[in-house]
Amino acid sequence: MNEYLCHDFKTPRTDTARRLPSSFRAIPVVFYVALLFSAYVMTMDYFNYKKALQQKTEAQQREKISAEKRDAFKAEKAELESEATKAEKVAQWMEGARNMQPIAVKIARALQPDTRITQVALERNEQVPSNIALTIHVNGTNVSTELAAIESALGQLLYRSYSPQQTKNGDFVEYHSTLVRQAD
Repeated sequence: MNEYLCHDFKTPRTDTARRLPSSFRAIPVVFYVALLFSAYVMTMDYFNYKKALQQKTEAQQREKISAEKRDAFKAEKAELESEATKAEKVAQWMEGARNMQPIAVKIARALQPDTRITQVALERNEQVPSNIALTIHVNGTNVSTELAAIESALGQLLYRSYSPQQTKNGDFVEYHSTLVRQAD
């Protein structure tokens, strides 16, 4: 026998397709490059996502701080507005008060030396601060002329008496009146 044991029984075939072009060898390379690129993009997306979450947290903290500052400013503004309102009321009160000292001086100078004032009260009304409630307790002999002198002295300060009332008890007279400031 023959020492050559293997026989080739293969016959040449003509009905087979021809080989793939050599440019198709690049397909696996393109696949692996695309795989690496998509892994890179996914990694970068993950890092960008984490960075965006951190920026979102920081933005929420800044928004919270801004809201707290805004609320503090609003509270301070409300406090300042209430202080301004109070200041306006005080200014109106002071404007309506005018100076009380000239009224007291005019009352004291209008009386004769033998007449005594035991009490003088000048009170302002909270609703109408320009009006002054006057209460005088006078001891003396000729009190009615003294009260007329007081009213004329107050007229020099542009005040007129509104609804004056007198209560006479011997030499003692209690006089109540509301002083109204006349227009300048």
